[in-house]
Amino acid sequence: MNDIAKAERMWDNFDVDAGRSVSWLGLNAVSEDIWRRFSPDPNPVFWVAQLLRERGRTDGLIGAALVCGDMQSERPFFEHPTQVSFAEVHGYDLSQESLNKYVPDGVTWHPHKVDCNVLDLPANAFDLVVVSHGAHHVMRIDHFFEQARASLKPGGLIYIYEWIGPEYLRVPRKNRVVSTMLLLALFPSRRTRRTHMNKVKGWRWIMDAVDPNVDPSEACNSLQLHRAFTDRFSAISQHLHGALTYPMFEGIGQNLDESKPWVRRRLRWVIAVERFLIARRLVHPLFVVAVAEPKPG
Repeated sequence: MNDIAKAERMWDNFDVDAGRSVSWLGLNAVSEDIWRRFSPDPNPVFWVAQLLRERGRTDGLIGAALVCGDMQSERPFFEHPTQVSFAEVHGYDLSQESLNKYVPDGVTWHPHKVDCNVLDLPANAFDLVVVSHGAHHVMRIDHFFEQARASLKPGGLIYIYEWIGPEYLRVPRKNRVVSTMLLLALFPSRRTRRTHMNKVKGWRWIMDAVDPNVDPSEACNSLQLHRAFTDRFSAISQHLHGALTYPMFEGIGQNLDESKPWVRRRLRWVIAVERFLIARRLVHPLFVVAVAEPKPG
């Protein structure tokens, strides 16, 4: 079985909803800080719609979602936005099972089962391209973003939210050391640090890297992703983050009771330390969220 077939089998059977239920982004303190620093609107979907409207893109728009899976993170950009109206959405993904899970609401849906390493998009076809937690599965990342750039109409935009850390979701050593120190200092209880997989975060372990034999596509060329993106697009806004919050809280977010003031306060401390260290390049940002327009070809 080749790498593409392995990745297809893995994603045909992966329980995406189970992964979402324990995500670090389920913490309000984390997600609210991300959107506040990225977008003037607390809902980035509304802001992207406003940017499209300002560029004269209003009605009958055509969108594309690349490496889109079941479309759960992409669908809000296309279904019933308040300021613009999409008529059609094209979704591109390797997994037919994932594409089949999406039930469109208010748009005409065109699913395309395709290996996004060899993506061949129509030129000048889309008003908005959304890439959410999928491009890090693409090895030919320059080709991928070149296709995305060429597919946008004049005035079109791209939105991405992607892993930009090391391959196979490895946490860099400097990130791990700082994350572990903060986690033990601020949340010392083993019960709090115990993940949904019954493993305890600490000095011996904080995050598992992905086994490339199980999913060889996972973050297969991720260190080149941000460079490939910025080579072809000019960011209107972008926010680099996740250096500490991801390794600290992924898998244990459900254990942190944000109704307690001391929990909220300590989460804010972690976020502030992360921002300080990223700005000084003392830790490696692991995620980027950005909205951008294409650079001239």
